[in-house]
Formats: sequence, C-alpha cells, structure tokens
Amino acid sequence: MAGDWEESGDGPVYIRKTGIWDMQDLYESIAEFFRQRKFKFHERIYKHKRPSPFGVERQYTFEAEKKENEYIAFRYDIYLHTYDAHDIEVVDNNGNKRQFTKGRIWIELRADMITDWEKHWSHSRFYRELKNFFNKYIIKNNMVMGWETTQRYQLYELHAMIKNKLKMEADEYEHMHYGGIHRRY
Repeated sequence: MAGDWEESGDGPVYIRKTGIWDMQDLYESIAEFFRQRKFKFHERIYKHKRPSPFGVERQYTFEAEKKENEYIAFRYDIYLHTYDAHDIEVVDNNGNKRQFTKGRIWIELRADMITDWEKHWSHSRFYRELKNFFNKYIIKNNMVMGWETTQRYQLYELHAMIKNKLKMEADEYEHMHYGGIHRRY
C-alpha cells in the first residue's frame, strides 16, 4: 500500500505467449469483461510499428475505470505488446475462414485504487492530515478487507480469462470457488 494512500493496488501481473491467437476475440473479451462490471473502458494508445522481416510490432494500452463511491475509484491498466506478428487465415472444419495472429505477445495487467479522486481533501494541509486520519483509522478495514480484495480477485479473474482466450495451459481461475464466487467466463 502506498504511504500517502493516494493510490494503492495490485500488480503488475504478466502473461507471455508465443504461438497463434485470435486478437479480435481477445480485444472484445477484455472490453466485455469491464463492460459487464460497469467500468468505463478506453483504448489509450494503439501503435502499429513499421514491419520488419520477422513481422509487425503492435502496442495497445487500455484503461478501465470505475468510481466506486464519492471517495474511492478503481483503475485497471492493460498493456499488450505483440512482436513478430503475422496475420494468418485459418480454415476450420466447416470451411469457415477466420483471421488469427501468429507471433509473440506480452501482456501486463495492473490494478490501482485511488482515494479522493475528486481532490476535495487536497486543498490545504489540514484537509490532507484529515484525509490521512480518515484513511488510517476510519475506513482502513473497508479498504483492506473489502475494496482491495474485490479488486485483486477481479484482476486475477481477468488474468485467467485472458489465459483462457489465449488457450494457455493453466487457464483456470484459482479463486473461483472462494467466497461464493461461482462464475465462468
């Protein structure tokens, strides 16, 4: 946790893969994951770098944010970087052609919890000290036991969903049955 309680969170969590994946399905799944949980989802950066003989390099930066209440806001940062990527067409058993990506992908997931996102408590030194007291003694249990735990489980659920979409070997969400959570993606 941060000392001044401005931002605190989990991460980064990394995923690396070499092989074939459906980039369109991955992008839509990440966006749908946050839309179902009422987050605002933004694509901040898309870079398509000049192709090399090995393939194309692309960078995506996504941000999802949700204002939990008038004091707490959640933010997730997702960074995808593809290396040596080639778009290939794959024909399934029914004869349908689909576009896939072959190459290497590196994904970084980060979760942050922002306190006083409206900056009401930062006008003077007295308000900053009052905010510090409020965070340390009044809502500390709610932050540690409630919001941070929820945010951590959502981060791990997103991590497992991405690994499932990439068809990686460990594609299960290990905390799926904790605390009455019986969701599948």
